Amino acid sequence: KDELQTICEGKVYFHNFTQTDQGIDYHLKNIVCDKKDLESDNLIIISAHYDSRMQDINNTNGRAPGADDNASGVSAILELARILSQIDLKNNIQFVLFSGEEQGQWGSKNYVKYLHDNNIKINLLINADMIGYPPQGSNKVNIEYDRGNKVPTNDISSYIVGIFMKQIALEYTKLNTTLTILSNSDYRPFEAFGYTVIGVHDGGVEQNPNYHSTSDKPDTLDLKYLSSITKLL
Repeated sequence: KDELQTICEGKVYFHNFTQTDQGIDYHLKNIVCDKKDLESDNLIIISAHYDSRMQDINNTNGRAPGADDNASGVSAILELARILSQIDLKNNIQFVLFSGEEQGQWGSKNYVKYLHDNNIKINLLINADMIGYPPQGSNKVNIEYDRGNKVPTNDISSYIVGIFMKQIALEYTKLNTTLTILSNSDYRPFEAFGYTVIGVHDGGVEQNPNYHSTSDKPDTLDLKYLSSITKLL
């Protein structure tokens, strides 16, 4: 929040919520930075989750640094906020950092319900989850689009955004992009409410040997690769 505060000129706040799981109340918070240049309903959300976990979800003593999963995504959001806060845009943007993703998208589920209940229209959600560990040293990156999930009417618009991002990557980066279907991250709750979603992902669940472990540290990441994906975003 402090980092975003220096970027977003005070338009930063916590979205507090309570999640009950197995009879226990957890008081958590999402972090939101508003960039609203227009008196408009057009809103793009760019998001990442800031929590991390061990492979054994009940291991409360082991501390997973979470460099790829998902400090990589958080760092990209901070840089996007820094750059885009200085530019007049055609859409309003929210930069949102979710908590509780590793427990089952707690933060995004609560936040999208809050937006929906307050009749806030969302044109697009772009989610960055694990974008710092290129598979086997390559420049491959997955652009995840919506196909055949809860709401079928948002599939086509998601695919169009995916194609557009693939073209952007071709023209402005050296990334080798692959269109894949959504996996399991914070875009899921938004898709279920009918919003258009897209994800960016390095494929590290299968490729990164440090996934959900104490060895997921910054020195294992490829910062040039991470910078390229941030540029794509």
